[in-house]
Amino acid sequence: MSTRKIESVKDLAISGGSILLALGVIATSTLYSDNVRAAAGASLDSFDASITAGIPACTNGVGTGVAFDGTSLILSCWGSNVLERVRAAAPHDNIGAVTISGLTNGNDMNALAWDAGRNKLWACNGHSQVVLVDTTSGAVDGVQLPISVVGCTDGLAYDGSDDTLWVSPDVSGTVYHYNLAGVLLGSFPVLGLLGGTFGNSGIAVGGANMYLANNGGSEIYQTDKTFTSSTLFASFPRRLEDLECDGITFKGLGVGAIWSNDAYDRILNAWEIAPGLCEFGGGEAQKGRMTGGGSVFTKTGARVTHGFELHCDAKALPNSLQVNWGGGNKFHLESLDKAACSDDPNIDSAPPVAGFDTYVGSGTGRYNGVSGATAKWKFTDAGEPGSSDSLSIDVYDASSVLVLSVSGNLKSGNQQAHAK
Repeated sequence: MSTRKIESVKDLAISGGSILLALGVIATSTLYSDNVRAAAGASLDSFDASITAGIPACTNGVGTGVAFDGTSLILSCWGSNVLERVRAAAPHDNIGAVTISGLTNGNDMNALAWDAGRNKLWACNGHSQVVLVDTTSGAVDGVQLPISVVGCTDGLAYDGSDDTLWVSPDVSGTVYHYNLAGVLLGSFPVLGLLGGTFGNSGIAVGGANMYLANNGGSEIYQTDKTFTSSTLFASFPRRLEDLECDGITFKGLGVGAIWSNDAYDRILNAWEIAPGLCEFGGGEAQKGRMTGGGSVFTKTGARVTHGFELHCDAKALPNSLQVNWGGGNKFHLESLDKAACSDDPNIDSAPPVAGFDTYVGSGTGRYNGVSGATAKWKFTDAGEPGSSDSLSIDVYDASSVLVLSVSGNLKSGNQQAHAK
């Protein structure tokens, strides 16, 4: 056990904040009952599973793992092979414990991550071995052999986009990437990306982005998979550990969530994220594409036309976007860098049924023939005949100067979501 696990002075100092926490939950419930949404990283829910579900405290005082199986949040304890389960949606009742058999690295469960494709749980066993667990039978998968990793104490995420695992040891300045054969695909220093000199203590994968909690800093940062830069996503006055994506529980509010777990108690927090960016179970590369075009007008009355074919998976081809506006200005997409497709419950795109109606993306290309320009956009398909379809497009030249910003419903044209 690392020294940080007994450095609980800060946690003891803020334990008196439980009243404030309870008030915060009430305030959050009131806010969202009116379906009024806050910004990404805002608190969606916060509850103590020991109170709502009678989940017992960890016998050794440390529980770093949390996973979401589509209905329940699964919790682990150090030095125990018992997983507790609590319903993610209110009233957060107890769904029942599962005892895991077949562990080979001691009866010790650490960070957790759900695999929706296999409908099973990836679990850190004994801080340095990842196993696949059937939470119905409680058995370790005998086909998927244990994967030896440098460490997975409180950092473990399954990435459905390429069927891989992301891990980090306890108090880690590095995040590691493995395939399911146990081959190390890469290691990425994170010191300096997570606020001060904090190391990583929790990982969630959301499409092209990673969400990392910092050890002892009570913050979650967003970064891409190159780990070149980061932005603060959320903060909370407790010690954040394991993280997990949830695109289901708060779908009625039009948002997704990232759950975080505290190290020393059973308090769980859900943080708002845009729908489609952090799907449960590692997600998968989003299938489908959006096509279309038409015209819209700027606030000054200038006409902007566009045409595109863009895939939800940025790696799928072809991808094209052309934007033209006054004075012969034009942007031509050369590389689709980021893409995310999602379903807005307030939009009906059918027919046909595509499974999504909103496309958010960004990429690089040529502005008036000069490469190095960038653009970001959001397109929606609100059904036929297209007059309710909307867009927002921002274009920046090679010097990062904003040269076009337009948004609104189409005045002519149509945007169509396709399932494939």
